[in-house]
Amino acid sequence: MKAKTTFAKTAALMGIIILFAKCMGLIRDILVASVYGTTLYAVAYETASKLPITVFDLVLGGVVTSAFIPVYHSIAHDRGKEDAVTFTGAYLNFILLITTAISVIGVVFAPMLVSLLAPGLDAATQALSVSLTQIMFPMVIFVGMAFTFVGFLQAEGEYNIPAVISLVSNLIMVGYLVYVKYAKPDPMVSVRGLAIMMLVGWLAQAAVQIPSARKRGLRYHLLTSPFTPDTFRAMKNALPILAATWTAPVCTLINTRAASLLKDGAISALGYANRLYIIIVGLFSFVATNLLFPYFSRAAAEGNTKESDRLTRLSMRILTYIIAPISVGVAVLARPFVALIYENGAFGASDTAMTAGALAFYAVGMLFTALCEVLTKAFFAAQKTKYPMIASLCALAFNGLLLFIVVQNEKLLSIEAIALISGLAAGVQLLAIYILARKKKLIGIASADLSDGAKSIVSALLMGGAVYGVYRVTLHMGLLSLGLSVCIGVIAYILLTAILKSEETKAIFAFLKKDHRKGGAV
Repeated sequence: MKAKTTFAKTAALMGIIILFAKCMGLIRDILVASVYGTTLYAVAYETASKLPITVFDLVLGGVVTSAFIPVYHSIAHDRGKEDAVTFTGAYLNFILLITTAISVIGVVFAPMLVSLLAPGLDAATQALSVSLTQIMFPMVIFVGMAFTFVGFLQAEGEYNIPAVISLVSNLIMVGYLVYVKYAKPDPMVSVRGLAIMMLVGWLAQAAVQIPSARKRGLRYHLLTSPFTPDTFRAMKNALPILAATWTAPVCTLINTRAASLLKDGAISALGYANRLYIIIVGLFSFVATNLLFPYFSRAAAEGNTKESDRLTRLSMRILTYIIAPISVGVAVLARPFVALIYENGAFGASDTAMTAGALAFYAVGMLFTALCEVLTKAFFAAQKTKYPMIASLCALAFNGLLLFIVVQNEKLLSIEAIALISGLAAGVQLLAIYILARKKKLIGIASADLSDGAKSIVSALLMGGAVYGVYRVTLHMGLLSLGLSVCIGVIAYILLTAILKSEETKAIFAFLKKDHRKGGAV
């Protein structure tokens, strides 16, 4: 009981921290939209900022933490913490070696990378994109450091510091953007400054974790050899893990390339929509997957498959209950939602229409992405990495093939089509990984789990109809219409899940009833 209480408190605190970080990230994006809109500066920044992170994800990505944590737990369990800490130092040097090489290659070949990512850019936008890319590419070194520290701290049971790191970098960028908004420097100069601030922000993400890592025994030595048996053991599963995490970065690459063929601003509009999508999904799935992964790994190291199965099933049910209504609500209310958040300054009504169109169809993949993250991490923890790789390759093949067909037909190519294909690809990946999880007995979902998930989805779809009706009837009320629609949606979803006897709604009512009794007793 004490362990469950501690887990719940950790999850709650972690969720609050991530919520603040996501809100700050949203404020950052609002300021970027307000200052640059979908102008060439926004397009160049969006293009350039994608490249370093996407290349990092392709070359290292989930390997940094997902390959590290299971090996760390295994060493600590078999040989003791001292050997596990020594492994961490060697692993960090290995990551630094690779990321430094990536940075040099990225700076040198920036013109080629920009042309590959966005061939439809005009000469001025392409030149600025290359310049910003060269400024930002060294940040992959700090990204590698930051994620290595995240892996170490999470393996040691520290979740709050890793959760707060994006808040630190977002604060740095928000501070700079506030200055730009009111000081109004030359946009060519200010967007270069924004690229530098992103670099500084990632450095801060790594630096803020160092005191906590040292407190838990980590000592860094520059001359520690990165080539050790334990490092190679961690890297053994690198390719399957990488391939399993390629869906998002590769889809980003091919979607951005397709968007560059559309009208001006399509790349930045797609980026704004994608970040809203990530913020919404990430708030819940990040807590579930990153908090549970070390527990999965520890259970796997101890051979406790029942606990891993229980946590996997529980997290999938809760995520379905939470994200299903959110995804439907976002799809129905995409336009007023985007207008409320972004429509200001240089971001006009036409930009809202483009971004909302993308967001509405991105919403199709919200639940798929969240559930897929849980199953992927469960496989990683069990060190069965080739199965998520197979699921990822299925999604990539689907996304690439469908997008190729759409690009060949100009009438079909639109920002909405690009986003919809991305969402459907997430569904293909979830289907594939779920089939593999059942086949490999990684998860034993009972009929009750499937029934409860279906209740959440049906309730969410019915709620969507109610929300759409309320919004259309109250459209003349402006902002109040959005607020009223959301409120009606929440009430309708709770009532519908209660009527269908959802276990999650029962748990909420039981908790409120218990809390009320306690209040009455006092």
